[in-house]
Amino acid sequence: MNSSLASATDAMSDEDVAKMAQHCYGYGDWGAPYGFIGPEPGQRRDENGDLGPRLRAWRELGSCELCDCKKFHRAINQLQWHIKGNLQPAWRPLILLLRAFLGEQTDTEALRDYQRNEWGKTNGETCVIELSGLAANNLTVHRNRETFRPQRISVIRERIRENHPSLVVMYGKGQKDSWEKIAERTFPDDNVLVRNRTIFAFTQHAVARGLGNKYWKELGQRLRSVAQRQGTVV
Repeated sequence: MNSSLASATDAMSDEDVAKMAQHCYGYGDWGAPYGFIGPEPGQRRDENGDLGPRLRAWRELGSCELCDCKKFHRAINQLQWHIKGNLQPAWRPLILLLRAFLGEQTDTEALRDYQRNEWGKTNGETCVIELSGLAANNLTVHRNRETFRPQRISVIRERIRENHPSLVVMYGKGQKDSWEKIAERTFPDDNVLVRNRTIFAFTQHAVARGLGNKYWKELGQRLRSVAQRQGTVV
């Protein structure tokens, strides 16, 4: 494997990095009713592009396709999202969307509590995954993102077929082609479609500029209306 895949620590081989790039999808449970798919995991700038701690945490948690979000972040010593209660910038709008979809409270404390205790939880109600298995602090960081993308799209698509989630939200305008391969349909003009009673929605990235709480709340409510029409909303 090309060593440009990542700047992992010396203790981590290219084979280790390749395994994570191929088999690490994110957090939660494939059987969860609500799925969220982004382009790639974010990485704090103070990690300096080093994948070593993440690789070690992934291995310690079993090298599974999905980890528990809280356990993973504890393992890499990032306690601000689950212990200190800071709202993670990319997760906050997605949690807001989900709670609006479910008709639940969307105030800051409700979002914080959900992030701390439910988001990406093993055996929970969310599946929070990425097209790329390797974290980066921005899209300009070279991670050979395309190496395993066809395989990962195929796996994600198959897991959706197997588990029939109620809602799958895919975010990131630059990945529309990948989202349509996963949904197995071309998105209409409103970027919402239903296949086999799963609602697929395609939207801008969760940290895209200019999208405030109103956008995410209204999108959640619009998707709730779609679910109500087909009788799948809780």
